[in-house]
Amino acid sequence: MATLNDLTEADVVAQSEAAGEPEWLRDARQAAYKDFSDHAWPTNRVEEWRHTDPRRIPRDRELVTAGEAGDIGVRAEGIAVHLEGYSARLRIVDGVVVDASVEPEAAALGVVATDLATAAREHPELVRDQLGAAVGAEDAFTAANLAAFTAAGFIHVPPEVELERPVAVTIQLTRPGTHLPRLLAHFAPNARGDLVIDRTGGADATVVEVVEVVAEAGAAVRVANSQGWDDGCAHVGWHRARVGRDAEAKALEATFGGGTVYLRPDVRMTGEGANGELYGVYFAGGDQSFQHRCLIHHDAARTTSESVYKGALQGESHTVWYGNIRIEPHAKATTSDETNRNLILTDGARADSIPFLEILTSDVVGCGHHSSVGQLDELQLFYMESRGIPRPVAARMLVFGFFSEVLERVEIPGVTEVLQGEIERELQEAPTALMDPRRGAA
Repeated sequence: MATLNDLTEADVVAQSEAAGEPEWLRDARQAAYKDFSDHAWPTNRVEEWRHTDPRRIPRDRELVTAGEAGDIGVRAEGIAVHLEGYSARLRIVDGVVVDASVEPEAAALGVVATDLATAAREHPELVRDQLGAAVGAEDAFTAANLAAFTAAGFIHVPPEVELERPVAVTIQLTRPGTHLPRLLAHFAPNARGDLVIDRTGGADATVVEVVEVVAEAGAAVRVANSQGWDDGCAHVGWHRARVGRDAEAKALEATFGGGTVYLRPDVRMTGEGANGELYGVYFAGGDQSFQHRCLIHHDAARTTSESVYKGALQGESHTVWYGNIRIEPHAKATTSDETNRNLILTDGARADSIPFLEILTSDVVGCGHHSSVGQLDELQLFYMESRGIPRPVAARMLVFGFFSEVLERVEIPGVTEVLQGEIERELQEAPTALMDPRRGAA
């Protein structure tokens, strides 16, 4: 069985044929494989990987392909299982889309949720122009995914359709090995909807994942991405939204699980008047390594954006937030802002916060960045203790308050409550002596 290190074009063609894909999709895979052959695997000398050693992403694990799904029992984890109904659902287990369903009301409106091979046969006009348009074969990882994706889903919301309930996607891993899931979500002009994507399992797995969200003119989409992997999982992911004229995309990243998680949550505004917003919460412990490398790309005039990421760390964990706002020369009269805040809960944890701006025009309404790494305020803890609140409870309350700025912006019903539960679970394992070490331990 092939690995990322010895993947061949024959493996790519065989996978396409086994899935019954049309000729044009097989050709697209082969074109991506040629790009893959031209790319070298990154090292920590490459700027994008300077803060996360790519050797933490094993490439010698065998690919898990279609027909190899393990135990497909639903795990009672993540956001999707707590939703009160959904418009459509996709469930990917290992290399197989085991469930693709659309509720009757949504189906009557033309909503599509299916595996990518079926979509390529039945809706080629929708898939052909969108697949790879947001995330193409940009480096070795993305090229490998586009060439050899092992399980892929497709979601389409037609023009003028407004979904009352979210579309729920679950990526569940039960087998060790290398997994290459892919999701393409297309929101046609003036469509509106919410998309929830959960990730669970993944012990001893390498995941190279791509999520493309396309919001055409006037569309509005809200996305909640949840990383709840097992500790032995190494995850590399590109979660990118392409936003058209007067459209908007709001995306949340909630990262709590996984041994090594390297994410690219990007938004590119390609149409005048577009709006993009990126939000994130993360809580790292043990020896976990999380990196969120965000790009807000203003590629059209009069576009707006905002990014707010907050994280807490304990144990010997390490997190990196790299936020870049790029404003092209033709992107006049834009407004953008990015913020990252980090709480260090133990002496061994380390957070790197790196805001970056690339402003290539002088015609900007506003553009700013904010960054901090610190501990809980000892004076606030003292004040709460003086009011009879036990120190552990006071510490948890302050951490909840720290995350509230992001959680309050999550507008998808039910998501905030689930994330609060995840934070509470992490806090049960966190120390409560959170102070300047020069003042001693409590």
